[in-house]
Amino acid sequence: MALDITVANRVASIKINHNAANTLTQESFEGFRDALKRFENDDSVRVVVFTGNDSGYFSNGFEPALFLRQSYEYNLNVCRLVNETAMYFFFFSKPIIACLNGHAMGAGAVFALFSDWRLMGESGGRLGFPEALLGMNFPAFVARYMQDLIGVQRTRDILFGGKSLKGPDAVEIGLADKVFPEESLVAETMKFAEKLAKSPLQTLTGMKRARTEYYRPIFEAMRENDAAELAKIMTSSVTQEGLLSIVEKRRPRFE
Repeated sequence: MALDITVANRVASIKINHNAANTLTQESFEGFRDALKRFENDDSVRVVVFTGNDSGYFSNGFEPALFLRQSYEYNLNVCRLVNETAMYFFFFSKPIIACLNGHAMGAGAVFALFSDWRLMGESGGRLGFPEALLGMNFPAFVARYMQDLIGVQRTRDILFGGKSLKGPDAVEIGLADKVFPEESLVAETMKFAEKLAKSPLQTLTGMKRARTEYYRPIFEAMRENDAAELAKIMTSSVTQEGLLSIVEKRRPRFE
């Protein structure tokens, strides 16, 4: 996956620059993981910022063809990689800021959710979880964190309804932290990141661990079963129809 990476003022900026919708493949998840590993022990980097390219998408989630007409065993290996990468992202030792300068959907929204801050435009991209509309399910360990973040009822309504939210609405329920005008979003994000990066490294890593470590045994206990359940449903005829509807740019026809 194409990632444009720059480092300045103790901030690593990682721009997802894969395709027009920044859809995610196996190489995408490996790329996220490897990019973070690069900065794990690099003391010159204290904060990481993820952004999308200028296509209007932070990430539109899975590339539909990733799971289309594949075997259960293949899908299981991909789902294990996805969960491994998501957990590495969540437990990364330094703060991560998601600059949502475009739509963040599905798996793209999960990575935004697992960032420490989510900054959005006032009227541009949406943050959403459309899995239910495509006949998919959702990882239990991600849902558990979302419930802690925004509450059980709001998580229920978002997941069952396949909802997506604009920036102000996401901020209102705690799914995003702040909105800025689209034209200043990236600049404001970098300004905040550079201010945060002035803190001592040991403070940043210590606070990050304090915030996330509680979830480690919970996520570990869930992730293998989550991968198996996701692989199973991705192989089902219902989800295959959902994926095919994306490729063919039509509404899914569920029985």
